[in-house]
Amino acid sequence: MANVTKSLAISLAESYIIIILQLGTFVLIARFLTPNEIGLYSVSVAVTGIVHLLRDFGVGSYLIQEKEITNERIRTAFTITLMISIFFFALFQFISPIVADFYRDERMEFVLRMLSINFLIIPFNSTTMAILRRNMVFEILIWFNLSAAVVGTTTVLTLAFLDFGYMSLVWSAIASTVTTCIMGLIYRRSEFWLCPTLKEWRRVFYFGSRVTFTNALTHIAVSINDLVIGRVLGFSAVALLSRAQGVMNLFHRDVMSAIRNVAYPAFAQAYRQGSNLDRIHSRSVAAVTAFAWPFYGFLAIYSIESLRLLFGPQWDAAAPLVPIFCLAGAIAALWNLTLQTITAAGRIDLTTRAELLIQPLRILALVVCALFFSTLIPYAVVFLVIYVLVLPIVYWHKQIVLPTDWVVLRAGLLASLKLALFSLSAPLALKVFLIVNHLTIPEYIVVPLAGVLCACGWLWAVRWLAHPVVSDPVVPERLRRFLSRRH
Repeated sequence: MANVTKSLAISLAESYIIIILQLGTFVLIARFLTPNEIGLYSVSVAVTGIVHLLRDFGVGSYLIQEKEITNERIRTAFTITLMISIFFFALFQFISPIVADFYRDERMEFVLRMLSINFLIIPFNSTTMAILRRNMVFEILIWFNLSAAVVGTTTVLTLAFLDFGYMSLVWSAIASTVTTCIMGLIYRRSEFWLCPTLKEWRRVFYFGSRVTFTNALTHIAVSINDLVIGRVLGFSAVALLSRAQGVMNLFHRDVMSAIRNVAYPAFAQAYRQGSNLDRIHSRSVAAVTAFAWPFYGFLAIYSIESLRLLFGPQWDAAAPLVPIFCLAGAIAALWNLTLQTITAAGRIDLTTRAELLIQPLRILALVVCALFFSTLIPYAVVFLVIYVLVLPIVYWHKQIVLPTDWVVLRAGLLASLKLALFSLSAPLALKVFLIVNHLTIPEYIVVPLAGVLCACGWLWAVRWLAHPVVSDPVVPERLRRFLSRRH
Protein backbone atom coordinates (compact mmCIF):
# COMPACT_ATOMS: atom_id res chain seq x y z
CA MET A 1 0.00 0.00 0.00
CA ALA A 2 2.91 2.35 0.68
CA ASN A 3 4.05 1.86 -2.90
CA VAL A 4 0.58 2.75 -4.19
CA THR A 5 0.48 5.84 -1.97
CA LYS A 6 3.86 6.99 -3.21
CA SER A 7 2.93 6.34 -6.84
CA LEU A 8 -0.37 8.18 -6.50
CA ALA A 9 1.30 11.15 -4.83
CA ILE A 10 3.89 11.37 -7.61
CA SER A 11 1.28 10.95 -10.35
CA LEU A 12 -0.97 13.63 -8.84
CA ALA A 13 1.96 15.99 -8.35
CA GLU A 14 2.89 15.48 -11.99
CA SER A 15 -0.71 16.08 -13.04
CA TYR A 16 -0.99 19.32 -11.03
CA ILE A 17 2.26 20.68 -12.47
CA ILE A 18 1.18 19.83 -16.00
CA ILE A 19 -2.28 21.33 -15.40
CA ILE A 20 -0.63 24.56 -14.24
CA LEU A 21 1.56 24.58 -17.35
CA GLN A 22 -1.42 23.86 -19.59
CA LEU A 23 -3.56 26.51 -17.94
CA GLY A 24 -0.84 29.08 -18.37
CA THR A 25 -0.47 28.00 -21.98
CA PHE A 26 -4.23 28.10 -22.62
CA VAL A 27 -4.50 31.56 -21.07
CA LEU A 28 -1.85 32.93 -23.41
CA ILE A 29 -2.70 30.88 -26.50
CA ALA A 30 -6.35 31.94 -26.26
CA ARG A 31 -5.09 35.48 -26.72
CA PHE A 32 -2.50 34.74 -29.43
CA LEU A 33 -4.62 32.46 -31.65
CA THR A 34 -8.12 32.81 -33.00
CA PRO A 35 -10.92 30.29 -32.24
CA ASN A 36 -10.69 29.17 -35.89
CA GLU A 37 -6.98 28.32 -35.57
CA ILE A 38 -7.51 26.46 -32.29
CA GLY A 39 -10.47 24.61 -33.80
CA LEU A 40 -8.38 23.59 -36.83
CA TYR A 41 -5.75 22.06 -34.57
CA SER A 42 -8.36 20.38 -32.33
CA VAL A 43 -10.02 18.64 -35.28
CA SER A 44 -6.64 17.54 -36.66
CA VAL A 45 -5.66 16.07 -33.30
CA ALA A 46 -9.01 14.27 -33.11
CA VAL A 47 -8.36 12.67 -36.51
CA THR A 48 -4.80 11.58 -35.71
CA GLY A 49 -5.83 10.53 -32.20
CA ILE A 50 -7.95 7.71 -33.57
CA VAL A 51 -4.95 6.37 -35.46
CA HIS A 52 -2.72 6.73 -32.39
CA LEU A 53 -4.95 4.25 -30.58
CA LEU A 54 -4.80 1.81 -33.49
CA ARG A 55 -1.05 2.32 -33.68
CA ASP A 56 -0.58 1.47 -30.00
CA PHE A 57 -2.61 -1.73 -30.47
CA GLY A 58 -3.16 -2.05 -26.73
CA VAL A 59 0.50 -2.91 -26.21
CA GLY A 60 0.83 -0.71 -23.12
CA SER A 61 -2.19 -2.28 -21.42
CA TYR A 62 -1.01 -5.76 -22.42
CA LEU A 63 2.42 -5.31 -20.83
CA ILE A 64 0.89 -3.92 -17.63
CA GLN A 65 -1.55 -6.79 -17.06
CA GLU A 66 0.61 -9.69 -18.37
CA LYS A 67 1.39 -12.02 -15.47
CA GLU A 68 4.82 -13.02 -16.76
CA ILE A 69 6.90 -10.59 -18.80
CA THR A 70 9.61 -12.14 -20.98
CA ASN A 71 12.12 -10.58 -23.35
CA GLU A 72 10.40 -12.16 -26.35
CA ARG A 73 7.04 -10.70 -25.33
CA ILE A 74 8.57 -7.24 -24.99
CA ARG A 75 10.27 -7.60 -28.38
CA THR A 76 7.03 -8.77 -29.97
CA ALA A 77 5.10 -5.85 -28.49
CA PHE A 78 7.70 -3.41 -29.81
CA THR A 79 7.73 -5.02 -33.27
CA ILE A 80 3.96 -4.92 -33.66
CA THR A 81 3.84 -1.27 -32.56
CA LEU A 82 6.62 -0.28 -34.96
CA MET A 83 5.07 -2.07 -37.94
CA ILE A 84 1.66 -0.50 -37.39
CA SER A 85 3.20 2.95 -36.84
CA ILE A 86 5.09 2.87 -40.14
CA PHE A 87 1.92 1.81 -41.96
CA PHE A 88 -0.16 4.64 -40.52
CA PHE A 89 2.53 7.24 -41.19
CA ALA A 90 2.51 6.24 -44.85
CA LEU A 91 -1.29 6.18 -44.90
CA PHE A 92 -1.56 9.72 -43.56
CA GLN A 93 0.82 11.05 -46.18
CA PHE A 94 -1.68 9.75 -48.73
CA ILE A 95 -5.06 10.60 -47.17
CA SER A 96 -4.28 14.03 -45.71
CA PRO A 97 -5.46 15.91 -48.85
CA ILE A 98 -8.70 13.91 -48.80
CA VAL A 99 -9.39 14.76 -45.14
CA ALA A 100 -8.53 18.42 -45.73
CA ASP A 101 -10.92 18.51 -48.67
CA PHE A 102 -13.68 16.95 -46.54
CA TYR A 103 -13.30 19.74 -43.97
CA ARG A 104 -12.96 22.34 -46.73
CA ASP A 105 -9.69 23.74 -45.38
CA GLU A 106 -6.41 23.18 -47.26
CA ARG A 107 -4.35 24.09 -44.17
CA MET A 108 -5.36 20.77 -42.64
CA GLU A 109 -3.33 18.77 -45.17
CA PHE A 110 0.03 20.04 -43.91
CA VAL A 111 -1.06 19.87 -40.26
CA LEU A 112 -2.04 16.20 -40.55
CA ARG A 113 1.15 15.25 -42.38
CA MET A 114 3.29 16.92 -39.74
CA LEU A 115 1.38 15.43 -36.80
CA SER A 116 1.79 11.95 -38.31
CA ILE A 117 5.56 12.24 -37.77
CA ASN A 118 4.80 11.33 -34.16
CA PHE A 119 3.78 7.85 -35.38
CA LEU A 120 7.41 7.13 -36.26
CA ILE A 121 8.81 8.43 -32.96
CA ILE A 122 6.51 6.99 -30.29
CA PRO A 123 7.29 3.24 -30.79
CA PHE A 124 10.88 3.80 -29.66
CA ASN A 125 9.67 4.62 -26.17
CA SER A 126 6.31 2.88 -25.84
CA THR A 127 7.43 -0.35 -24.18
CA THR A 128 9.67 1.52 -21.74
CA MET A 129 6.71 3.65 -20.61
CA ALA A 130 4.48 0.58 -20.22
CA ILE A 131 7.03 -1.38 -18.18
CA LEU A 132 7.67 1.60 -15.91
CA ARG A 133 3.91 1.87 -15.29
CA ARG A 134 3.66 -1.89 -14.69
CA ASN A 135 6.38 -1.67 -12.05
CA MET A 136 4.84 1.58 -10.73
CA VAL A 137 8.14 3.44 -11.11
CA PHE A 138 6.38 6.80 -11.29
CA GLU A 139 9.36 8.67 -9.89
CA ILE A 140 11.02 8.07 -13.29
CA LEU A 141 7.89 8.63 -15.36
CA ILE A 142 7.33 12.04 -13.83
CA TRP A 143 10.61 13.27 -15.31
CA PHE A 144 9.66 11.92 -18.72
CA ASN A 145 6.29 13.65 -18.72
CA LEU A 146 7.34 16.90 -17.08
CA SER A 147 10.26 17.30 -19.48
CA ALA A 148 7.92 16.79 -22.42
CA ALA A 149 5.40 19.26 -20.94
CA VAL A 150 8.03 21.95 -20.34
CA VAL A 151 9.50 21.58 -23.83
CA GLY A 152 6.04 21.57 -25.41
CA THR A 153 4.91 24.63 -23.45
CA THR A 154 8.09 26.55 -24.25
CA THR A 155 7.82 25.68 -27.92
CA VAL A 156 4.18 26.67 -28.37
CA LEU A 157 4.50 29.97 -26.48
CA THR A 158 7.69 30.97 -28.30
CA LEU A 159 6.32 30.14 -31.74
CA ALA A 160 2.92 31.70 -31.03
CA PHE A 161 4.67 34.90 -29.91
CA LEU A 162 6.67 34.81 -33.17
CA ASP A 163 3.36 34.63 -35.08
CA PHE A 164 3.56 31.00 -36.25
CA GLY A 165 -0.21 30.73 -35.67
CA TYR A 166 -1.75 27.28 -35.52
CA MET A 167 1.55 25.66 -36.53
CA SER A 168 2.97 26.60 -33.12
CA LEU A 169 0.64 23.93 -31.67
CA VAL A 170 1.80 21.37 -34.23
CA TRP A 171 5.51 21.93 -33.61
CA SER A 172 4.85 21.81 -29.87
CA ALA A 173 3.26 18.35 -30.17
CA ILE A 174 6.23 17.03 -32.14
CA ALA A 175 8.74 18.58 -29.72
CA SER A 176 7.00 16.94 -26.74
CA THR A 177 7.10 13.49 -28.39
CA VAL A 178 10.78 13.84 -29.31
CA THR A 179 11.60 14.88 -25.74
CA THR A 180 9.87 11.81 -24.26
CA CYS A 181 11.72 9.55 -26.69
CA ILE A 182 15.08 11.10 -25.82
CA MET A 183 14.37 10.65 -22.11
CA GLY A 184 13.59 6.98 -22.73
CA LEU A 185 16.80 6.58 -24.72
CA ILE A 186 18.84 8.08 -21.89
CA TYR A 187 17.11 5.98 -19.23
CA ARG A 188 16.72 2.54 -20.82
CA ARG A 189 17.69 2.41 -24.50
CA SER A 190 15.91 -0.96 -24.78
CA GLU A 191 13.87 -0.26 -27.91
CA PHE A 192 16.95 0.90 -29.77
CA TRP A 193 18.64 -2.46 -29.19
CA LEU A 194 15.65 -4.79 -29.46
CA CYS A 195 15.71 -7.34 -32.26
CA PRO A 196 12.28 -7.45 -33.91
CA THR A 197 10.33 -10.67 -33.50
CA LEU A 198 6.75 -11.90 -33.82
CA LYS A 199 7.12 -15.14 -31.81
CA GLU A 200 4.54 -14.12 -29.21
CA TRP A 201 2.20 -12.35 -31.63
CA ARG A 202 -0.83 -14.51 -30.78
CA ARG A 203 -0.64 -13.59 -27.09
CA VAL A 204 -0.21 -9.89 -27.80
CA PHE A 205 -2.86 -9.93 -30.54
CA TYR A 206 -5.53 -11.57 -28.35
CA PHE A 207 -5.36 -8.86 -25.71
CA GLY A 208 -4.31 -5.96 -27.92
CA SER A 209 -7.05 -6.37 -30.50
CA ARG A 210 -9.75 -6.06 -27.84
CA VAL A 211 -8.15 -3.11 -26.11
CA THR A 212 -7.58 -1.36 -29.45
CA PHE A 213 -11.16 -1.83 -30.57
CA THR A 214 -12.48 -0.57 -27.24
CA ASN A 215 -10.14 2.43 -27.12
CA ALA A 216 -10.83 3.36 -30.73
CA LEU A 217 -14.57 3.39 -30.11
CA THR A 218 -14.09 5.49 -26.99
CA HIS A 219 -11.84 7.97 -28.72
CA ILE A 220 -14.21 8.40 -31.66
CA ALA A 221 -17.07 9.01 -29.24
CA VAL A 222 -15.03 11.46 -27.15
CA SER A 223 -13.82 13.31 -30.25
CA ILE A 224 -17.13 13.32 -32.08
CA ASN A 225 -17.70 16.98 -31.25
CA ASP A 226 -14.47 17.90 -33.04
CA LEU A 227 -14.96 15.50 -35.94
CA VAL A 228 -18.63 16.23 -36.68
CA ILE A 229 -19.19 19.75 -35.37
CA GLY A 230 -16.00 20.86 -37.11
CA ARG A 231 -17.55 19.73 -40.39
CA VAL A 232 -21.11 20.95 -39.75
CA LEU A 233 -20.75 24.10 -37.64
CA GLY A 234 -17.13 25.07 -38.32
CA PHE A 235 -13.85 25.26 -36.42
CA SER A 236 -14.93 28.23 -34.27
CA ALA A 237 -17.82 26.20 -32.81
CA VAL A 238 -15.37 23.40 -32.05
CA ALA A 239 -13.14 25.83 -30.17
CA LEU A 240 -16.04 27.19 -28.07
CA LEU A 241 -17.18 23.68 -27.23
CA SER A 242 -13.61 22.66 -26.47
CA ARG A 243 -13.17 25.53 -24.02
CA ALA A 244 -16.43 24.72 -22.18
CA GLN A 245 -15.67 21.01 -22.05
CA GLY A 246 -12.05 21.78 -21.23
CA VAL A 247 -13.07 23.38 -17.95
CA MET A 248 -14.76 20.11 -16.99
CA ASN A 249 -11.76 18.16 -18.28
CA LEU A 250 -9.46 19.82 -15.77
CA PHE A 251 -10.68 17.10 -13.44
CA HIS A 252 -12.40 14.56 -15.71
CA ARG A 253 -9.39 14.17 -17.99
CA ASP A 254 -6.29 15.67 -16.36
CA VAL A 255 -6.68 14.76 -12.69
CA MET A 256 -8.43 11.46 -13.41
CA SER A 257 -5.72 10.55 -15.91
CA ALA A 258 -3.16 10.81 -13.11
CA ILE A 259 -5.36 8.67 -10.88
CA ARG A 260 -6.03 6.06 -13.59
CA ASN A 261 -2.31 5.82 -14.37
CA VAL A 262 -1.82 4.46 -10.85
CA ALA A 263 -5.21 2.82 -10.31
CA TYR A 264 -5.03 0.37 -13.21
CA PRO A 265 -1.68 -1.24 -12.29
CA ALA A 266 -2.61 -1.04 -8.58
CA PHE A 267 -5.97 -2.76 -9.20
CA ALA A 268 -4.25 -5.42 -11.31
CA GLN A 269 -1.68 -6.02 -8.58
CA ALA A 270 -4.39 -6.22 -5.90
CA TYR A 271 -6.35 -8.74 -7.96
CA ARG A 272 -3.26 -10.91 -8.50
CA GLN A 273 -2.72 -10.88 -4.73
CA GLY A 274 -6.33 -11.91 -3.99
CA SER A 275 -7.43 -8.64 -2.37
CA ASN A 276 -11.08 -7.52 -2.23
CA LEU A 277 -11.12 -5.52 -5.45
CA ASP A 278 -14.75 -4.43 -5.09
CA ARG A 279 -14.01 -2.87 -1.70
CA ILE A 280 -10.98 -1.10 -3.16
CA HIS A 281 -13.13 0.17 -6.05
CA SER A 282 -15.84 1.52 -3.72
CA ARG A 283 -13.24 3.21 -1.56
CA SER A 284 -11.69 4.80 -4.66
CA VAL A 285 -15.06 6.08 -5.91
CA ALA A 286 -15.74 7.69 -2.54
CA ALA A 287 -12.32 9.38 -2.61
CA VAL A 288 -12.75 10.62 -6.20
CA THR A 289 -16.22 12.08 -5.59
CA ALA A 290 -14.98 13.81 -2.42
CA PHE A 291 -12.84 16.01 -4.65
CA ALA A 292 -14.76 15.90 -7.94
CA TRP A 293 -18.19 17.01 -6.74
CA PRO A 294 -17.04 20.22 -4.97
CA PHE A 295 -14.82 21.00 -7.99
CA TYR A 296 -17.61 20.64 -10.53
CA GLY A 297 -20.09 22.46 -8.31
CA PHE A 298 -17.74 25.42 -7.96
CA LEU A 299 -17.17 25.69 -11.72
CA ALA A 300 -20.91 25.43 -12.39
CA ILE A 301 -21.59 28.34 -10.01
CA TYR A 302 -18.73 30.49 -11.33
CA SER A 303 -18.75 29.39 -14.96
CA ILE A 304 -18.46 32.72 -16.76
CA GLU A 305 -16.03 34.12 -14.18
CA SER A 306 -13.78 31.05 -14.52
CA LEU A 307 -13.82 31.23 -18.33
CA ARG A 308 -12.94 34.91 -18.29
CA LEU A 309 -10.14 34.37 -15.79
CA LEU A 310 -8.66 31.53 -17.84
CA PHE A 311 -9.26 32.57 -21.44
CA GLY A 312 -10.57 36.14 -21.55
CA PRO A 313 -13.98 37.65 -22.39
CA GLN A 314 -13.85 36.50 -26.04
CA TRP A 315 -14.93 33.04 -24.82
CA ASP A 316 -18.07 34.17 -22.93
CA ALA A 317 -20.28 32.34 -25.44
CA ALA A 318 -19.07 29.05 -23.96
CA ALA A 319 -20.28 29.90 -20.42
CA PRO A 320 -23.84 28.45 -20.70
CA LEU A 321 -22.34 25.08 -21.63
CA VAL A 322 -20.09 24.81 -18.56
CA PRO A 323 -22.73 23.88 -15.91
CA ILE A 324 -24.10 21.13 -18.18
CA PHE A 325 -20.66 19.65 -18.71
CA CYS A 326 -19.90 19.94 -15.00
CA LEU A 327 -23.01 17.94 -14.13
CA ALA A 328 -21.87 15.32 -16.65
CA GLY A 329 -18.45 15.26 -14.98
CA ALA A 330 -20.05 14.76 -11.56
CA ILE A 331 -21.91 11.71 -12.94
CA ALA A 332 -18.73 10.41 -14.59
CA ALA A 333 -16.95 10.47 -11.21
CA LEU A 334 -19.17 7.52 -10.25
CA TRP A 335 -17.92 5.28 -13.07
CA ASN A 336 -14.53 6.71 -14.05
CA LEU A 337 -12.60 3.81 -12.50
CA THR A 338 -15.10 1.00 -13.06
CA LEU A 339 -13.98 -0.24 -16.47
CA GLN A 340 -10.35 -0.14 -15.31
CA THR A 341 -11.40 -2.33 -12.38
CA ILE A 342 -13.06 -4.85 -14.69
CA THR A 343 -10.02 -4.96 -16.98
CA ALA A 344 -7.67 -5.33 -14.01
CA ALA A 345 -9.71 -8.38 -12.98
CA GLY A 346 -8.77 -9.99 -16.30
CA ARG A 347 -12.15 -9.51 -18.00
CA ILE A 348 -11.24 -7.39 -21.00
CA ASP A 349 -14.14 -9.12 -22.77
CA LEU A 350 -16.62 -7.47 -20.40
CA THR A 351 -14.97 -4.09 -20.86
CA THR A 352 -15.23 -4.49 -24.62
CA ARG A 353 -18.87 -5.54 -24.39
CA ALA A 354 -19.72 -2.53 -22.23
CA GLU A 355 -18.00 -0.16 -24.66
CA LEU A 356 -19.89 -1.77 -27.55
CA LEU A 357 -23.10 -0.72 -25.86
CA ILE A 358 -21.95 2.74 -24.78
CA GLN A 359 -19.88 4.20 -27.58
CA PRO A 360 -22.04 3.48 -30.68
CA LEU A 361 -25.00 4.97 -28.81
CA ARG A 362 -22.91 8.00 -27.92
CA ILE A 363 -21.62 8.46 -31.47
CA LEU A 364 -25.08 8.13 -33.02
CA ALA A 365 -26.72 10.52 -30.55
CA LEU A 366 -24.06 13.20 -30.95
CA VAL A 367 -23.97 12.95 -34.75
CA VAL A 368 -27.76 13.29 -34.96
CA CYS A 369 -27.63 16.23 -32.55
CA ALA A 370 -24.93 18.00 -34.56
CA LEU A 371 -26.83 17.48 -37.81
CA PHE A 372 -30.23 18.70 -36.57
CA PHE A 373 -29.27 21.56 -34.26
CA SER A 374 -27.35 24.70 -35.14
CA THR A 375 -26.46 25.62 -31.53
CA LEU A 376 -24.22 23.94 -28.96
CA ILE A 377 -26.62 23.72 -25.99
CA PRO A 378 -28.46 20.61 -27.33
CA TYR A 379 -25.11 18.89 -27.83
CA ALA A 380 -24.14 19.52 -24.19
CA VAL A 381 -27.51 18.17 -23.01
CA VAL A 382 -27.12 15.00 -25.09
CA PHE A 383 -23.60 14.63 -23.71
CA LEU A 384 -25.03 14.75 -20.17
CA VAL A 385 -27.78 12.21 -20.93
CA ILE A 386 -25.22 9.77 -22.33
CA TYR A 387 -23.06 10.05 -19.21
CA VAL A 388 -26.12 9.22 -17.12
CA LEU A 389 -26.84 6.13 -19.27
CA VAL A 390 -23.23 4.93 -18.94
CA LEU A 391 -23.65 4.53 -15.18
CA PRO A 392 -26.01 1.50 -15.12
CA ILE A 393 -24.27 -0.10 -18.10
CA VAL A 394 -20.79 -0.21 -16.53
CA TYR A 395 -22.05 -1.31 -13.10
CA TRP A 396 -24.16 -4.05 -14.66
CA HIS A 397 -21.02 -5.45 -16.31
CA LYS A 398 -19.05 -5.06 -13.10
CA GLN A 399 -21.66 -7.18 -11.29
CA ILE A 400 -20.71 -10.15 -13.47
CA VAL A 401 -17.12 -10.33 -12.27
CA LEU A 402 -17.10 -8.20 -9.07
CA PRO A 403 -20.51 -7.93 -7.34
CA THR A 404 -20.89 -4.51 -5.74
CA ASP A 405 -21.42 -4.09 -2.02
CA TRP A 406 -24.06 -1.38 -2.41
CA VAL A 407 -24.14 -0.55 1.31
CA VAL A 408 -20.46 0.37 1.31
CA LEU A 409 -20.67 2.29 -1.97
CA ARG A 410 -23.80 4.19 -0.94
CA ALA A 411 -22.27 5.22 2.40
CA GLY A 412 -19.21 6.65 0.68
CA LEU A 413 -21.29 8.57 -1.88
CA LEU A 414 -23.59 10.01 0.78
CA ALA A 415 -20.56 11.29 2.67
CA SER A 416 -19.23 12.89 -0.54
CA LEU A 417 -22.59 14.56 -1.20
CA LYS A 418 -22.65 16.10 2.28
CA LEU A 419 -19.06 17.21 1.83
CA ALA A 420 -19.88 18.89 -1.49
CA LEU A 421 -22.92 20.71 -0.08
CA PHE A 422 -20.92 22.07 2.86
CA SER A 423 -18.04 23.09 0.60
CA LEU A 424 -20.23 24.95 -1.87
CA SER A 425 -22.51 26.74 0.60
CA ALA A 426 -20.22 29.75 1.15
CA PRO A 427 -19.30 30.25 -2.56
CA LEU A 428 -22.98 29.98 -3.49
CA ALA A 429 -23.94 32.49 -0.80
CA LEU A 430 -21.32 34.91 -2.14
CA LYS A 431 -22.67 34.52 -5.69
CA VAL A 432 -26.27 35.15 -4.56
CA PHE A 433 -25.17 38.19 -2.53
CA LEU A 434 -23.45 39.72 -5.56
CA ILE A 435 -26.44 39.09 -7.83
CA VAL A 436 -29.05 40.41 -5.38
CA ASN A 437 -27.07 43.56 -4.68
CA HIS A 438 -26.11 44.05 -8.37
CA LEU A 439 -22.43 44.09 -7.51
CA THR A 440 -19.71 43.36 -10.03
CA ILE A 441 -16.30 42.17 -8.87
CA PRO A 442 -13.49 41.40 -11.34
CA GLU A 443 -13.04 37.70 -12.00
CA TYR A 444 -9.42 37.78 -10.84
CA ILE A 445 -10.76 38.72 -7.38
CA VAL A 446 -14.06 36.87 -7.05
CA VAL A 447 -12.84 33.48 -8.33
CA PRO A 448 -9.86 33.22 -5.92
CA LEU A 449 -12.02 34.54 -3.05
CA ALA A 450 -14.77 32.00 -3.73
CA GLY A 451 -12.12 29.31 -4.17
CA VAL A 452 -10.66 30.01 -0.74
CA LEU A 453 -14.14 29.86 0.80
CA CYS A 454 -14.76 26.52 -0.93
CA ALA A 455 -11.42 25.07 0.19
CA CYS A 456 -11.95 26.17 3.79
CA GLY A 457 -15.45 24.70 3.77
CA TRP A 458 -14.07 21.45 2.36
CA LEU A 459 -11.40 21.16 5.05
CA TRP A 460 -13.90 21.88 7.81
CA ALA A 461 -16.45 19.41 6.43
CA VAL A 462 -14.00 16.58 5.77
CA ARG A 463 -12.89 16.74 9.40
CA TRP A 464 -16.28 17.05 11.04
CA LEU A 465 -18.20 14.69 8.75
CA ALA A 466 -15.52 11.98 9.03
CA HIS A 467 -15.51 11.32 5.29
CA PRO A 468 -14.10 7.86 4.31
CA VAL A 469 -11.18 9.58 2.56
CA VAL A 470 -9.83 10.37 6.03
CA SER A 471 -9.28 6.68 6.75
CA ASP A 472 -8.27 5.61 3.23
CA PRO A 473 -4.96 3.69 3.53
CA VAL A 474 -3.75 5.26 0.29
CA VAL A 475 -3.78 8.68 1.99
CA PRO A 476 -0.45 9.36 3.77
CA GLU A 477 -0.60 8.88 7.54
CA ARG A 478 0.38 12.47 8.32
CA LEU A 479 -2.37 13.82 6.06
CA ARG A 480 -4.92 11.42 7.59
CA ARG A 481 -4.07 12.73 11.04
CA PHE A 482 -4.46 16.32 9.85
CA LEU A 483 -7.81 15.70 8.17
CA SER A 484 -9.22 13.77 11.12
CA ARG A 485 -8.21 16.32 13.73
CA ARG A 486 -11.15 17.63 15.81
CA HIS A 487 -11.44 20.72 17.97
